[in-house]
Amino acid sequence: MIVLASQSPRRKELLARILKDIPFLTMPSHFNERTIHEKDCAKLVLLEAEGKAKDISSKRKGDVVIASDTMVVFEGKQLGKPKDREDAYQTLKKLQSNEHEVLTGYVIQKDDRILKEGIVTSRLYIAPMSDEEIWRYVDTKSPMDKAGSYGVQDREYIHSEIREGYAENIMGFPVREIEKDLKELKIL
Repeated sequence: MIVLASQSPRRKELLARILKDIPFLTMPSHFNERTIHEKDCAKLVLLEAEGKAKDISSKRKGDVVIASDTMVVFEGKQLGKPKDREDAYQTLKKLQSNEHEVLTGYVIQKDDRILKEGIVTSRLYIAPMSDEEIWRYVDTKSPMDKAGSYGVQDREYIHSEIREGYAENIMGFPVREIEKDLKELKIL
């Protein structure tokens, strides 16, 4: 069985696109990301994905576990999920009219063995937004569960240009790399 170590509806939808008719389970990881003390954002995002995969693998012996973690990085600093409405507003105020990176670390693991892992980087520019436009978006509550306080799929509110990489990675699941790795592992 394939297990997605996530409760994200976006990641579930993207994995279903890869697996087509192959059934899979989703299980949220209870890995505490705050236990990792790594300054390098790329290393951190991979360590967080590894922690999630290890947590679920310990509960699902013999299953293939896929875990990922996504981080928005602006001016060398990680922008996590907003603490509240004001935090979401301030984050979007920083990102609008600027370019930033989105890093996704992913791990494919079975039992105690990591089969494949990687880090995928995308670059995104968010078009200028007025204060009113930012607040209108924040009021939808969509930014509240997303790193960087936005979803690239929220095109009605966020006007962006992907300058490197692709949307699925920015949404938190690098489908191209994961699909390629699953084929190499003969899981697909």
